Amino acid sequence: MKSSALVLILGLICVALLQEKNPQQRLTDSIVFDFNENFTNYSASALRAMTFGYSRAASAMLWLRFLQQTPPRKVEKNQVSWIYRDLDAITEIDPDFYPAYESGGIFLSVITEDKRGAEQILLKGTKAFPERWRLRAFLAYHYQFELLEPEKAAEQYAAGSRLPGAPSLLGLVASSLIDKKSGREQSIRFLENMIRDTADPGMKEKFELKLKRLREAG
Repeated sequence: MKSSALVLILGLICVALLQEKNPQQRLTDSIVFDFNENFTNYSASALRAMTFGYSRAASAMLWLRFLQQTPPRKVEKNQVSWIYRDLDAITEIDPDFYPAYESGGIFLSVITEDKRGAEQILLKGTKAFPERWRLRAFLAYHYQFELLEPEKAAEQYAAGSRLPGAPSLLGLVASSLIDKKSGREQSIRFLENMIRDTADPGMKEKFELKLKRLREAG
C-alpha cells in the first residue's frame, strides 16, 4: 500500500512538471484558464494514465487541495478558475465522487463566483447523479441568482421537485418563475400537476391556494 502511494505521488510530481511547460487548454472559445494563482492543474487524461487503478487516491488528493488551498477570490468574467480545473479532473477520473459536484459546485457559485465553472460542475453532477434533488436545487439557484437566467432556473427547480425526497417548496419556487417568464397558463398547468403528485397535505394546500390566486388574477 505504501509503495503504491509513493508511485502515485511521484507520478503526480512528474505530471506537474510536464504541465507547467504546456499552455492550459480552453474549455470553450470564450473561456480561458488564466485564473490559476500559480497552482499546477492536472488533466484527467494524465491522471488516469498514471494512477494505475488508484483513481480514488488521486481524486482524494486533489479534493484535499481544494479544501486546504481554495481562496475566496472571485473569477473574472468569461474565465474559469483552477478550482474548476481540479473539480473537473476529479469528476472525470472518479465520477462517483459526489462531494465534488455538490460542495464543489456551490462553492464555485457562491464563494469564488466562477459562474461558468459552477454551471459545468453542477450540470455534470445532475448527469452523474440524476436522482439527487440537491444538485438540481443548487443549479437552479445558480441560474436564478448568479447567471440571471430564470427560465433555466425554473426548469431545474421543477426537475428537482419531482425527485425522491425533494421538498415541495421547490415546486412553488418553480411555479413563481414560470409565472413571470412563461405565461399564466403554463404556470397553472404546472401547479395542477404538482397538486396531483404531492402527497404532503400541507404543501398541496399551498399549491391549491397559489393556483386559486392565479386563476382569480386572470
